[in-house]
Amino acid sequence: MSEPVMLIEQANNRGTLYAVVEQDDRVAYFYLYPSELLTSKYSPRPCWLRNLKPAPAKKDVAAMKEGMAPMLEVAFCNHPQGKEPLEKERLAIVWMEEGDGAAVMYDGEMLGVIPGWSLYNEEHSVAYAADCIGAGDTDRLMPLGKRGANAMYDRVDQAIAFWNEWSNETSQAWSILQDKYIKAYEAALGPLQQYYAIDGDQWPPMAIGKFEKEAIVYLLTLGVSIRPMPWVELLYNERAPGFRRMELAMAFRKDDFSDKEIMNMGSFMSGLADRPWKQMTWLGEGHTVKSDELIAPFESIVLSSALYNGPEIQLPEVYGDKVNLYWLSPITKLEREYAHVRPNAGYYLLEKMIEHNLNHVAAKRAELPFE
Repeated sequence: MSEPVMLIEQANNRGTLYAVVEQDDRVAYFYLYPSELLTSKYSPRPCWLRNLKPAPAKKDVAAMKEGMAPMLEVAFCNHPQGKEPLEKERLAIVWMEEGDGAAVMYDGEMLGVIPGWSLYNEEHSVAYAADCIGAGDTDRLMPLGKRGANAMYDRVDQAIAFWNEWSNETSQAWSILQDKYIKAYEAALGPLQQYYAIDGDQWPPMAIGKFEKEAIVYLLTLGVSIRPMPWVELLYNERAPGFRRMELAMAFRKDDFSDKEIMNMGSFMSGLADRPWKQMTWLGEGHTVKSDELIAPFESIVLSSALYNGPEIQLPEVYGDKVNLYWLSPITKLEREYAHVRPNAGYYLLEKMIEHNLNHVAAKRAELPFE
């Protein structure tokens, strides 16, 4: 038996996962591997692609005992005598927009796909293969089936169109979206005062716009919503389009915060903008994040759209999805702990803040009272 040979390897946009196709003289597999930073959080995900030799009659337990990739048993394989080895020049990887799932293509046709939601727990660890025609009750490999019967085809087509749009040098996608955001912000907050690129020359283009109105300084992101966030599809299923895209914002009273304090918080917000994709996580209403950029007594922020009570900001839809504008409000250690006492307690913290007449504008204030 030969050692597995790697035919293709490609990282996602932030280098948090790696897509790999390997084959030995018996079988070919597609894998998603977490980066070193995420190995304690996520496990590798396999997807069988094809047998290169006659399929075994039963589950290939012998190979698994030897630490080898198992062949697919004959009942679930559409080529019982085996297929020719894959040629690396004909392979391509397509990453989902979230960066947590991927498909492998062969001459432009889908061979296998590992959906993003399969990454997050063993119960949902599923892969789909074009040459698989059936599965046992406990199997994690499923038939890809035909177009129209499996939503994975549409998801991959959508991802291909997305990457083609953003890799086309003549594309106006960013300038159009950028203009929509600036107009939406200016309609509510007045003219754009300053514009700071925060993408570090990496895709996607992201920026922070600075606005000022009635002695309040506003910082708002642009471009974060280009990518849908990981995790959300698993958590919200068909409701995911309402939760998977965001922009971030902060507001400061000029007489409460110095320019340096405001810019320090802007620096924190620029890092937070990329957090879902760098850490394979998501951000939403009532979530809290610790920060060293805050001044005492604050040590964290809570994200909320509910706290906002200013003029309406009509954000554009992005790829047909609603975009949530989350305001970052500084909170103390005790307030953060209150937000973690039970599931979804971040909502209770926000209710308490609203009861005490706190809103989206950050203020140097006393800590909320807790019984």
